[in-house]
Amino acid sequence: MKSIIQNTALIFFITIISLLIVSCGDDKPESKSLDEIRKEEGVPVRVEEVKYQPFTKYLTFFSKLTGIKEATKGSIVGGKIERINASVGDYVREKQVIVEFDVYNPGVQYEQAKSAYENLKKNYERVKALLAAGETSQANYDAIETQYLVAKRNYESVRQMLFIEAPFDGILVDMKVNPGDNVKGDVPLFTVSQTNKMRSKIWVSEKEISQFKKGMKAVTEYNGQQFVGKVVEISLAMDPAKQAFFVEVEFDNPKGIIKSGVTNEIRILTYEKPNAIIIQRNLVNHDENGAYVFVVQNDKAVKRYITNGNESGLFYEVSDGLQVGDMLVVKGASNLEDGSKVNVIQ
Repeated sequence: MKSIIQNTALIFFITIISLLIVSCGDDKPESKSLDEIRKEEGVPVRVEEVKYQPFTKYLTFFSKLTGIKEATKGSIVGGKIERINASVGDYVREKQVIVEFDVYNPGVQYEQAKSAYENLKKNYERVKALLAAGETSQANYDAIETQYLVAKRNYESVRQMLFIEAPFDGILVDMKVNPGDNVKGDVPLFTVSQTNKMRSKIWVSEKEISQFKKGMKAVTEYNGQQFVGKVVEISLAMDPAKQAFFVEVEFDNPKGIIKSGVTNEIRILTYEKPNAIIIQRNLVNHDENGAYVFVVQNDKAVKRYITNGNESGLFYEVSDGLQVGDMLVVKGASNLEDGSKVNVIQ
């Protein structure tokens, strides 16, 4: 009985202590909300001082580069290729014979044309000497000369069909045939290019064409080396098939490092300003009134509407709305409203 009384007293004591503890806990002040803390202490933000910076805008294209002057010669008649007189990479001269066809091609009659030309040439030279000596008439000389010139043109025409010459001085950049090949007429044989300068024709949209001017800087890289060129030609009419305008750029290539036919990235500098106000694109917000950012003045956020000058990649040129010396909010802007108290943190 005594034991039961003691246990009951212990339980009663513990209950009283618990109630006191709970009661004491209720006296603690209520915790503040995040919004209340921000109103009292300010929204934490990071800022950067607006300064002038150089701004450049490049438009980037992928386009094929070729020699400043380039031509592909093809076969005029079909037949067997007898000989090739140059290799890819060789420097060739204008009118140098590069590809020779079999002269016994029955469809060309080369030997007959050559024989007629050589015989008439001898006769022409003989009659020419006689005329100079006064031993033949002018009419006889004129007749022989006409026959000779016709035979000469015929022989040269036939020879050009079988002996394919380089169209101008340059590098042999492509050879599409081999000795012994039988080819049809009008088949590409080889390409000669002048690669001391390289050109590329870039196709641009109607919206972009107004940004280009002759002389604009162009940049490309090849094998780790940068080449700086310029815009040399701009089309004035849209190509009906491509529905685009062409812009032609040119690069110096004195050592022949850039190879003809490669497709490369080409960047054209369409706009630059040495002293511009530039901000990152992700700092720009928009509402029904336009684009805006936040600046800090007297520990408060100020909403500034801005005008875009140009854009390039991640950067945005501000033409109006910001001034040098403004403290631009670069972190924490999503929690701000116009007039919000701010707490600038480093």
